[in-house]
Amino acid sequence: MRPYLPAILRGSLVLFLLLSTAAVLYTTAQNTRIAQGLADQALESTALSLSSSAEMELRLSGTRPGDQIRRLFSDRVVAYALIAKGDGTVLFHTNPALAGSTLSEKGLDQWLQSGKASGRRTFLRTGLPVFEFNYILHRPDGQAELLRLALHTTPADRIISQSERIWWTVGLVLIILWTIGILLERMFNRQLRLGKELEEKKQLAVIGQMTAVLSHEIRNALGGIKGFAQWVDEKTEASDPKKTALAFVLKGTDRIESLVNDLLLFSKEESYERKALDIAPLLEEVIALEFQDKKDSVDIKLEQGLRVWGDTGKLYRVFLNGFQNALQAAERPSRIRVTGRSRGKWVEIRIEDSGPGIPVEELSNLFTPFHTTKPDGTGLGLAYSKKVITGMGGEIELFNRGDRKGAALAIRLPRVEKE
Repeated sequence: MRPYLPAILRGSLVLFLLLSTAAVLYTTAQNTRIAQGLADQALESTALSLSSSAEMELRLSGTRPGDQIRRLFSDRVVAYALIAKGDGTVLFHTNPALAGSTLSEKGLDQWLQSGKASGRRTFLRTGLPVFEFNYILHRPDGQAELLRLALHTTPADRIISQSERIWWTVGLVLIILWTIGILLERMFNRQLRLGKELEEKKQLAVIGQMTAVLSHEIRNALGGIKGFAQWVDEKTEASDPKKTALAFVLKGTDRIESLVNDLLLFSKEESYERKALDIAPLLEEVIALEFQDKKDSVDIKLEQGLRVWGDTGKLYRVFLNGFQNALQAAERPSRIRVTGRSRGKWVEIRIEDSGPGIPVEELSNLFTPFHTTKPDGTGLGLAYSKKVITGMGGEIELFNRGDRKGAALAIRLPRVEKE
């Protein structure tokens, strides 16, 4: 799989989830708004129907409002109803005690002349919500009077409340959708990781087969060449020009022997003796035994009591390879900084150099077998380090330091909990 495909697929999944979430939220909001509009429209239609019936009754009877109008407005949905003249005098009220009173509203006469009905939500003095609908009654004699209906909004509010409950369902659906999306992403990452591990195992198998076939023959031939070259070198005078050529032959045989040893080390099936060990003594041992002449170039700052689960011999090789790479990359005067600290369930050891850093185009290939940026490198040191660190249940990463010049090798190993 191409290296950029996982990022594209992951981005596509996130984009799909975001668009789906936005569509669901928008649709739900629109439906809720429509439900509220329909509820208000139902109230207005009810009020208009009652008002039209009252106007028709008054025209047929030709008298002032009486028992027939009172029966018309006796429906439980009507909170109250009144009919008033243009000057505000109440001619009829469902509460007989208020008949003959005067409305305190201004501009009532001008509104009656406009001829427009209107409705709005408001509250009674008792705090109950109602829908107030103002309708213009046209009397047979040409006079215009105000018919005001106040309808209880409880049935309509119940519809709105039920429509708003859909948000709980929508929320649950979105949680399920994102959960499925996250699970798919995790499964996809796991599949990629398993595929990568399978590919690495195939590469190791190929290397192992190649090494098993060639290492024996190469070593036998190399042993003869090296032994004969050493014998001739011992018999040759120091002033003889052949001495230089023999030195190149011996150096070449050492190089081939080192490569064969690296191949054997990298390709063989590893077994791990994981045990609790202290990091500080192991690092100090590597520096004391392998870098005695350069130990002044290494600064070590470790937290107290760092203990990890690992194989001592294999960790020794990993730290040795890390120090060698750092010293080779560091610019003169070379400075190597080693830090160690606890990070949750991990202990992280960093080996940082002061070199020019790693070219960006090389970052994705750092742990690939036989890939190297060194003219005399085999490309197996980092590959072996990743193999054994992963085998011990840890993580390894090599990256450029963002805060200062140079690169850093980060090794994370399972931490031993304090007793």
